[in-house]
Amino acid sequence: MGKVIRLSESDLEKIVQKVIEEQETQEGLGDIYQGLKGVWRGEGYDYFKYLSSLRGITRKLKKLDEPNVRVMGDLYQLRTKVDTSKMPTDKKSNLLNTIDAAMDHFKSYSTLINKIEQLSTQKLA
Repeated sequence: MGKVIRLSESDLEKIVQKVIEEQETQEGLGDIYQGLKGVWRGEGYDYFKYLSSLRGITRKLKKLDEPNVRVMGDLYQLRTKVDTSKMPTDKKSNLLNTIDAAMDHFKSYSTLINKIEQLSTQKLA
């Protein structure tokens, strides 16, 4: 069994901060590496550096959107319940239109993120 170490909350915060800083530094180095790779290929530094940065950002966005995808599933189930309910037609259509608008906006956003992700993975490997 491993040794038990007790940390204060401030010690733990310092460790977390260091890990975050290291991760950001490594991401920056990856972008620079991709930029240099672009120079070596004769295609330019900036494009590949920013393309690599864009890939990192879209990865973060997709990770952040995982709970939103679950919420959209819940919204779809709610839409089904509202659609089969026996409430007045004007109220039902108002709710359905609002739910549909929210789902459409999220779908548009997801499509855009996927297009950006496809662009950002182009020629990086």
